[in-house]
Amino acid sequence: MRAEDWFALAVRVIGVVLFLYGVGYLSDSFLFRLGYFNYPETSPGYYVIAGISYGIVGLLFMRGADHIVRFAYPIEEEEENNPDEEKSEEQDA
Repeated sequence: MRAEDWFALAVRVIGVVLFLYGVGYLSDSFLFRLGYFNYPETSPGYYVIAGISYGIVGLLFMRGADHIVRFAYPIEEEEENNPDEEKSEEQDA
């Protein structure tokens, strides 16, 4: 695997972790409303907003990993002109 592939995998794993944090916050908001715990300085709205935010960012990381990788590892001009060379190198390995 190349560095770009490892980076894409890392971005997707971070996306899964963020999405799971969002699910956790959303479940905490429901538990808060049901009265399982009560923090006077917080409201259930905080947990809903945090859960939705983490969930959206997690989904963006999972679905948009290719865009993030292309931003971090831009395609060089030589690779754009000769895409066949890269494919033949991958087939040799």
